[in-house]
Amino acid sequence: MAITKRAKHVVLFPFPGQGHLASFLAIARLLVRELPGAAVTLVSTPRNVAAMRSSLQAVEHSSSINFHALPFVPADHGLPAGCESTSSLPVPAFIKLFEAFETLEPAFDAYLSGLRGDDICVVADVFVAWTVCAARRRGCAHAVAVSCGALGTAIFHALWSHMPALPFTASDSDGGDGTLRLPELPPGMVLERSQLSPAFLFRGELSDRWTAFYHRTMRHGHRTDAVLANTVEELEPTGLAMMRRALANGKVKVPVWPIGPLVRGDDDSDNGGVLRWLDSQPPSSVLYISFGSQNTIQQKQMTELAAALEATGRPFVWAIRPPVGSDIAGEFRDEWLPEGFEARARSGNRGRLVRGWAPQVRILAHASTGAFLSHCGWNSVLESMAHGVPVIGWPLAAEQFYNATLLAEEWGVCVEVARGNLPSSRVERANVAEAVETVMGDTPESAEMRWRVAEVQEVMRAAWAEDGGSSRAAMHEFLRAMRLK
Repeated sequence: MAITKRAKHVVLFPFPGQGHLASFLAIARLLVRELPGAAVTLVSTPRNVAAMRSSLQAVEHSSSINFHALPFVPADHGLPAGCESTSSLPVPAFIKLFEAFETLEPAFDAYLSGLRGDDICVVADVFVAWTVCAARRRGCAHAVAVSCGALGTAIFHALWSHMPALPFTASDSDGGDGTLRLPELPPGMVLERSQLSPAFLFRGELSDRWTAFYHRTMRHGHRTDAVLANTVEELEPTGLAMMRRALANGKVKVPVWPIGPLVRGDDDSDNGGVLRWLDSQPPSSVLYISFGSQNTIQQKQMTELAAALEATGRPFVWAIRPPVGSDIAGEFRDEWLPEGFEARARSGNRGRLVRGWAPQVRILAHASTGAFLSHCGWNSVLESMAHGVPVIGWPLAAEQFYNATLLAEEWGVCVEVARGNLPSSRVERANVAEAVETVMGDTPESAEMRWRVAEVQEVMRAAWAEDGGSSRAAMHEFLRAMRLK
């Protein structure tokens, strides 16, 4: 009697933050390519499923990707109507969404129970690591995918393992500048107080709910079969070693497979004709500025940045959002910038403000772009490196501070110019102007930085090479371990 070969099915469950969704869409495309004939399904709540389906419409092989929507009523969890992603919430309220998604476990369990006859592997975002409970009940393999870099992930894991009582020294208790030494960090690595944000987490506000959630997440993470990291083995040995040590402390050693870089593809749209304007600029002459889709800076910081741009005289594209304290998704008002700033930039053909969304990947890929002033979110880091663009770092929150440290101190592709967006966070126009010239000027230092960026770019490209790329090999090892290949 012939033996029927069981079908393979990968169920992907992202958390609905923009960077997380982008990484999972990239994983879905990879799986369709690497596992021809396997089923690939993206699971989330209705609005997120609709958004992912729309994002993949123009992608090759997107018809091979399936979707499943779990029932979700935001009002049942104290969330605004229609709120199913972090884009609808201020950062302190993210915990409501984290906790709301935990209530999806029964619906997710019911979905898995209906997938009969397949070899199933659930790949879940770290913020929905609770999916391991349903996977274990239904006999499915389970993996956690981390959208951040390895160093940032490992440091955040170490921080949260000590929460809510971080071991600051007595001299730091007054809230002044100080250092934090954690046993999980490599020798010589310390964290500064200014690298701990959002600040409310470390003042005790909401810490009980946040800490409880992260501790639950870490326990779930130690029950998974594997961790996928959006990085490259050769680029993050320190961070990957930290992750592997942390995941070897449980009863079972959890393997970590770096499968990055997971980078978004190009977008055909052109907000306000910025790409046409870039066509008119000399090669490597334009500074691109963006603090990400969910971040912004103080109004006084905007004023200092605008003054620095005028002082350098270099062309720029600034993806700008309302300042801290305003509706970040609302209309930008001219009064938040120095009087006449935008008019002067336009009249001199020296700069463009892009309000709201900007075609970031296409801007970074453009020959006229010479540097990226960035909040150092991991997606932005990978996109900048993939297109050979050095970084001026201005981290604002979460692991962005550690990404900036990695870029500056280990990769040599970044100058950190400012840190944070609190009322007390300092930024001075002279320092910003100096950093811009350091990265974009005609100096040995800038030449060295551009050479290092090209080196990182090549390592990233080689990671998925057919002939022995480390990320390609890691992906195939993962698929074999999960009995998918």
